[in-house]
Amino acid sequence: MADTVYKPGNTVPSNGIYRINHHLHRLMHEATLTEGMKFPLCRTCGNKVRFTLVRVVRGQVLPFRSTEILEEYPEANSQRAGAS
Repeated sequence: MADTVYKPGNTVPSNGIYRINHHLHRLMHEATLTEGMKFPLCRTCGNKVRFTLVRVVRGQVLPFRSTEILEEYPEANSQRAGAS
């Protein structure tokens, strides 16, 4: 089975743990992302960061929040502001 590679701005297909590969500045790490959100941007390599699903997580997961490394995709911020 080939692993699908996702880019920032793509829609997360399912709740899960995703492997995050950065462009030249950081080692791989993992994060839990929520179905329906946009894959986030890297604060250093921007759109060059890539994501692959490691494991689907059943049930509820905590929503993603921006960190020192990753930030929400800009559309997510504008949609949330419009909903308030």
